[in-house]
This record gives sequence, structure tokens and C-alpha cells, in this order.
Amino acid sequence: MCEDSVRFYLESLASKEPVPGGGSASALSAALGAALLEMVSNFTVGKEKFKSVEGEISEILTKSTTARLRFTELIEEDKNAYLPVAKAYKLPKETDEEKAIRKQRINEAMEEAKKIPLEIKRLCESLLPHCEELVQKGNPLLVGDAHCARSLLEGAIKGTENFM
Repeated sequence: MCEDSVRFYLESLASKEPVPGGGSASALSAALGAALLEMVSNFTVGKEKFKSVEGEISEILTKSTTARLRFTELIEEDKNAYLPVAKAYKLPKETDEEKAIRKQRINEAMEEAKKIPLEIKRLCESLLPHCEELVQKGNPLLVGDAHCARSLLEGAIKGTENFM
């Protein structure tokens, strides 16, 4: 089922349809990064060797889980937020009045749609410090996963900056 869902999402992303797009893809990238932080945390919490940092890592686990769930919601929310933008671009533009109305509607829709990438960016930024914490304090067998999480989160941030 997951394979079908990922395949369907990627097919939709690659299509000629206006959604999903870059904001949604950024949210997916961020969700993947958060999931990796969860994984590293899960392989650290409960291990005797990491007892001294268990409280800190448990907090990272909680924050990462909450963020992953929110990023997953933001994938859909971004798609829904961009639909009015796409609709506004289809408005007629023959007369000066139509052009003015179209421009106003595009601007209004864009302002609303920008809120989703901004939330994605802020949430990613809140997780970035945890990547380094897990590199330093987490299970050393998963250091590469913590680095990968950072790359995914940074990529999501860069992706969202294009929409603000």
C-alpha cells in the first residue's frame, strides 16, 4: 500500500496538473527528515549505553513525531492552498478590468498559499538542531541517518523559500 501511495504521489507530482507541487514536495521531504530523526531516537532510547541522554533523546523523539505528523498534513494542505492560485491564473485577461481583477485574485491567493511553505520552513528550522544532537548523543550506528535527516530538512527549507 505504501508503495502505491508513494508511486501515486510521484506520478501526480510529475503530471501536468498544478498540484501537487514544490510546497507539497518540500513537506514530504521534511516528513522524511523528521521520520529519520524518529528512527535514530528510537534506536537510542531504551538502550543502557545511552541512559544518561535518554530524557533529551525522548524529547527529540516526541518533537520529531509531532513534526512528521504535521508535515504529512501539510502535504495535503499545500495542495489545497495552491488550487485557488491555479484557478486565479485561469481568469480572463482580455480587458484592463479583467487583468486588474485577475492580478488581485492571484495576489490574494498567493498570500494565502504562502502560509503553508512558511510553516514548513519554521518547523524544519525547529528540528535542525536535533540533527546535530543526535549525531553527538544518539546511537553512533545511525549517524548517517541523522545527517540524511539534516539534508532532507535543509532541502525542504530551500524548497519553501521559493514560494515566499
